Amino acid sequence: MFRNVRIEPRRFEFKSRHLPDLDEKWHERKARVEQDVSTDASDKPVARSIRFRSKGSGSSDQRLEQRQQQIAGARWSMMRAGLIALGLIWLAWKGIQWVEQSDFSRVLKWMENA
Repeated sequence: MFRNVRIEPRRFEFKSRHLPDLDEKWHERKARVEQDVSTDASDKPVARSIRFRSKGSGSSDQRLEQRQQQIAGARWSMMRAGLIALGLIWLAWKGIQWVEQSDFSRVLKWMENA
């Protein structure tokens, strides 16, 4: 069937999830969900309490402390990046000064003669 192939490719079978030949577990799950929905619809709506976090809770203090640590860490990383940039700029400036003070006449003569 496959020419010039040492190992036969894997077989592929398309199984549609939209056709009626679905797995029995899916039908059972669908029936359970429909039953749960029908019982919930017949009952009155379930009241869920909504809780708002108060400003005096410990979790907000913890979040505030974490946020301050993040800000401090960001400041240190910006300072570190600035110092690295200043060091690289200083090295480039020193390199330019060295190139301007060096005598490249021998290099230029060699390039002319080549």
